[in-house]
Amino acid sequence: MNGMDIVPAAVPSVSMVLEDEPYVGQEFESEAAAHAFYNSYATRVGFVIRVSKLSRSRRDGSAIGRALVCNKEGYRMPDKREKIVRQRAETRVGCRAMILVRKVSSGNWVVTKFVKEHTHPFTPGKSRRDCIYDQYPNEHDKIRELSQQLAIEKKRAATYKRHLETIFEHIEEQNECLSKKIQHIVDSVKEMETKGQQNQR
Repeated sequence: MNGMDIVPAAVPSVSMVLEDEPYVGQEFESEAAAHAFYNSYATRVGFVIRVSKLSRSRRDGSAIGRALVCNKEGYRMPDKREKIVRQRAETRVGCRAMILVRKVSSGNWVVTKFVKEHTHPFTPGKSRRDCIYDQYPNEHDKIRELSQQLAIEKKRAATYKRHLETIFEHIEEQNECLSKKIQHIVDSVKEMETKGQQNQR
């Protein structure tokens, strides 16, 4: 009876799946592939994922299960430092959206649970970096300004490096020329000493 209860329940979910949407029974070659798929789906829909619970084999300790959740899952614990440092925008609102993937005997990873519904508005196309900026809105401009200054300093450093390389090349050429002149003088002195000794004989 248990088998009869499980199979029919899974069939409708497959037939109603939207394009590129996770579904129970979906297989991936690896945990990383499942993560990449759900991350791509999340970006398109408008939320950010977070790696959550990991299950390991009791036999060898290898990973056999992973939960990937919405980053607004759960609730953030109060931070005593927030009265001292900057206030951070609330990001966790108890969202239950997630997928659970488990490793099967074939070595593939299969979706065994998919919760689609979210408890917050979506922001389609936003990356993790954009969401971080949203958490610190007052620092967005500061970060952008610092990034621009860093780019300018990198260009300036590259220019200085080229100038130093040119100077070092010039110094090496001068040293080589000076070494040749010194060697010529030394050879001339030796030749004169040799001739002087021959004349004395």
